Amino acid sequence: MVGLLLPNSWQFIEAYLAILKLGHIAMPLDPTFKRLEIEAVLNQIPAELIITDDSYSGLLTKFQSKVILFGDMGQTSDAKTKDYKALRLPAGQQIASLVFTSGTTGQPKAAPYTHRNHIWNIEVCSKIWNWTADDSLLISLPLSHWYGIVMGLSGIIYHGNSLYLQDWFDEQKTLRALASGQITMFTHIATIYSLLVTAEGDYDLSAVRLCISGGAALPPPVWQQFKDRFGQAILECYGSSETGRIASNLLNERIPGSPGRVLDGVDLKLGPEGEVTIKSEGVFPGYWQNQSATKAAYTADGHWRTGDIGQFENGRIILKGRIQERIRRFGYTISPRDVEWALHQSPGIQEVYVLGVQHPDQANDELVYFVKADLDTTQILDYVHSNLPFAWRTENIILVDSIPRTKNSKPKLGELNKMAKEYLGA
Repeated sequence: MVGLLLPNSWQFIEAYLAILKLGHIAMPLDPTFKRLEIEAVLNQIPAELIITDDSYSGLLTKFQSKVILFGDMGQTSDAKTKDYKALRLPAGQQIASLVFTSGTTGQPKAAPYTHRNHIWNIEVCSKIWNWTADDSLLISLPLSHWYGIVMGLSGIIYHGNSLYLQDWFDEQKTLRALASGQITMFTHIATIYSLLVTAEGDYDLSAVRLCISGGAALPPPVWQQFKDRFGQAILECYGSSETGRIASNLLNERIPGSPGRVLDGVDLKLGPEGEVTIKSEGVFPGYWQNQSATKAAYTADGHWRTGDIGQFENGRIILKGRIQERIRRFGYTISPRDVEWALHQSPGIQEVYVLGVQHPDQANDELVYFVKADLDTTQILDYVHSNLPFAWRTENIILVDSIPRTKNSKPKLGELNKMAKEYLGA
């Protein structure tokens, strides 16, 4: 196991490829982590070596005996660079990367991913996206996360594409790069598209043939605003660190509000309460050294339980939220995503998250809106009472500067639940 604490850079890529070539497991560490976060990860999963640079070495004082600075690689002969036995297993068994899940509902878990897992995701998506050696990609996704390292870096290497790599996301930097005429594909999480829509400046993105969104549901109003401003119909897809890609829109069928059709090779079933369960070659081998969590996530017939609620409309999957997010009011089961998308129709609302809080002594769940907006509470309530169905309405509105999110930009349910209960006095 080789830890890798570097930002998005050519140094990260060189070190990562060296680790794989030598038959070891790469464990990228998020460069935005604080000291205690890094120590918690390395105490849980000890690394034989940790490759970093001067900018981050100060965060690794407890592990100095294992630290190698990138600039010193190949120039030292001490015990830290002794010959470690390489793993040479079939592609479906050999672990390439160990990344961490988003931690939406709790602490992130370590998710190993095999070489075959990487390749399967790239191949199945390449067929429907027409991803070829002629493409060039802009990547500002963190390479320390599944999305960046599998659907970004690994895909680029597989196809031999030109890579334009940004160390972090910045609206203006990204739009200038996309308008350069050098880039044909761009992929990022839904939140980033919300930021690009409102960025200042006049940019021509016509040279970009494909903008892809994943990681979280893309609100239809954002999809339409991006199309109206830049002439780009975003192609939304669906997956997770554990499952790899599950569904995707098609080049000639990009439908706002749906991540598209189930991919070839994915066996998807809707379980109790509409939970999405799947089998495919993209599903990872199981949480690292956590058999209990792995076993709990499988159904009796061997399907992985995603925790997502879904339904089909015209052959396309529609995601309605997480199992733990389901809301019941006045005899209705309400999808928080439906309420959020309705609220997004208000021009003054920039970001919103809808949560249901259950009370054992009440028949109806409480609804709480977390809203980032240029509106006050009274204006939001006026919009709600004028435009939303009765069962979707609430007086419980928490104005925020931003929705608390994980490193993968998914809402932190534990933190949001705590905020909602404190607000309600529950």
